[in-house]
Amino acid sequence: MDASADLGALHRQLARLRIGLVVLGVAWLATFAWLALRPTKIPPVLSVERLEVLEPDGSPAFVLANSRRPAVATVDGKVVMAGQEEERRVPSFIFFDGKGDEVGGMLFGKYETPNGRGAVRHFSLDALGQDQTVVLQHDQDPRGSTSGLAISDRPTQSTLESFKELGLEPGATRAELTAAIERIPEAERGQRTRDLFGGRRAFFGTVRTGESRVELRDGEGRVRVSIDGPKEGAPSIRLLDESGGEVLRLP
Repeated sequence: MDASADLGALHRQLARLRIGLVVLGVAWLATFAWLALRPTKIPPVLSVERLEVLEPDGSPAFVLANSRRPAVATVDGKVVMAGQEEERRVPSFIFFDGKGDEVGGMLFGKYETPNGRGAVRHFSLDALGQDQTVVLQHDQDPRGSTSGLAISDRPTQSTLESFKELGLEPGATRAELTAAIERIPEAERGQRTRDLFGGRRAFFGTVRTGESRVELRDGEGRVRVSIDGPKEGAPSIRLLDESGGEVLRLP
């Protein structure tokens, strides 16, 4: 009698166990199906003050920031100049090369002046270890506006090497850079500055006077070809010599 009761109890326990295993299996299958078939939820808005995309080693690739958290220019992972945060107090999208160098970016700003409002819209690409070589920009203030594409030459040496030749360390201030350039004898200053940092070679756009202009410069920074389209009147083409005198003017 006791053996029969024990056997019955064992059968009941096995039945409950089988039911539990079936329920557990169904729950597992339902969970797996829900995970596989559920719609992917993408957040409609991502709100941040600064978004950084990094390389696997932690080097920056891109930095998208508001006006209070701008990225600064770096070469070989070193900050080029102090005070850039204050100079870049506009929304920005800065490009890096994944090796520690800033290589250009976009800036979009509006500001107030004593005489009215101003604005800047800027896109630039930098040379290797150097400053901007291609700049597409619009500047506007109460005096008028300038819009155009500018092309510049830059030396093969890096900005940090140029700083070193002036006796400056990475992270020097703009005031220190200005003072170092002013210590160069005046007769040599222009050429020396171009050797260290380069200069503009070409411009295509409009200027504050309302003219549209194409301007080509030589390696010394002198305007050699100028094509002007005024708001009114006839356009002109001028070829200039090294001293700025007209060699040819059309018409």
